[in-house]
Amino acid sequence: MNNPLHEYRATNSQGELRMSHLIINSLVVICFAMVGSGCTSYTSKPPINEHFEPKTKETISNFTYEIDSPWKDSRFRKSAYEATQKIIPNAQDNSSQLTPTPTPTPELEIKISEFSSGGACVQDYLTGLSLGLIPSWCTRSRVFKFDYILNNNHGFCRQKTYSINSTVFSHLTALPFALLSTENQPLTIYQAALKDFLQEGQCTSR
Repeated sequence: MNNPLHEYRATNSQGELRMSHLIINSLVVICFAMVGSGCTSYTSKPPINEHFEPKTKETISNFTYEIDSPWKDSRFRKSAYEATQKIIPNAQDNSSQLTPTPTPTPELEIKISEFSSGGACVQDYLTGLSLGLIPSWCTRSRVFKFDYILNNNHGFCRQKTYSINSTVFSHLTALPFALLSTENQPLTIYQAALKDFLQEGQCTSR
């Protein structure tokens, strides 16, 4: 004959065990969420004004566009290309032009380099293990690099490189902002960098 008290204790123990597993799993999820989420800000070197609008700019009739990324289907590739077309709408893209004879040097050469962040920083795990109570900052150098070359009828005119760094702030209070943020700041910086470079200016020597 089954003892009702034993059955109650067994059922209660199973319930407590399931509850413990649920709590542990929830804490693990929160921990990883804190490690993978944070408010990210980007800076450019040399610094540029993200809302800069030049009064005059170079007239570009053709350009080439190249991006080097560790990801085959980089989302930045498409969005940056579309932004380029909006800034120089009348320019022809000669990037994939295949002809048996050498093509003329493009007026504008664009090369974007996108780098892997390398995963979370060590201090991010401290924030995760503390469930977001301990804040952390993680700075990564050169997550993007924008290279621009301007050519004219005489050949090379000028060149400029913009290196983009990122800083991630992780804390419990930053999690809602990270989840709700829809701004693509690297794209905004790319647009500002291209506009900055295309200001009318003097040619320089290599």
